[in-house]
Amino acid sequence: MNDINADEEYRNRVKANYEFSTWAGQTRAGGADVRLTDVRLDPEALKGWKLEESEELPGSKQRREIRYIYASHENSKHRLVLTTAECNSVLEAHENLIDVVMTYMAPRLPRCETRGLQLGDICFGSHGELNLSLIFARFNILAEIKNAGTEATAVDEFARAVDAAILDHYSRRTG
Repeated sequence: MNDINADEEYRNRVKANYEFSTWAGQTRAGGADVRLTDVRLDPEALKGWKLEESEELPGSKQRREIRYIYASHENSKHRLVLTTAECNSVLEAHENLIDVVMTYMAPRLPRCETRGLQLGDICFGSHGELNLSLIFARFNILAEIKNAGTEATAVDEFARAVDAAILDHYSRRTG
């Protein structure tokens, strides 16, 4: 019982650290009740990257969670891992975003806006000169993009393409 209380207390501290109450359940476009399903990434939108592998992750608490591995057409040392989760609601995506940031070793990840990126409804990037990882939620979709190659690769442009694909799926749905 103490472990559960300690875990919940830690989670609440992380939420406070990330000012969760100021953005939880809110979207920049559309309503908080938007629920997208079956979002597909158009290979044309991910110019310069080819899909090497994709796998639906079993046992996920989300409706559907998929991990993709992309390789650069130009540099064999550049690879990215994209994990997307279709959550049941915007708020659930935001709660799951907290779960993901809790796995990072940094005491606090910077908001993407402070790094010059407007991604998702809420987005956190990495420290350092390059964004080697980004986590964002757009509507009920949670996306985490990480550098996985043997050479450092910024994930910014790839993340923009993923976010644009989610927005395109939304606009076709509401069209």
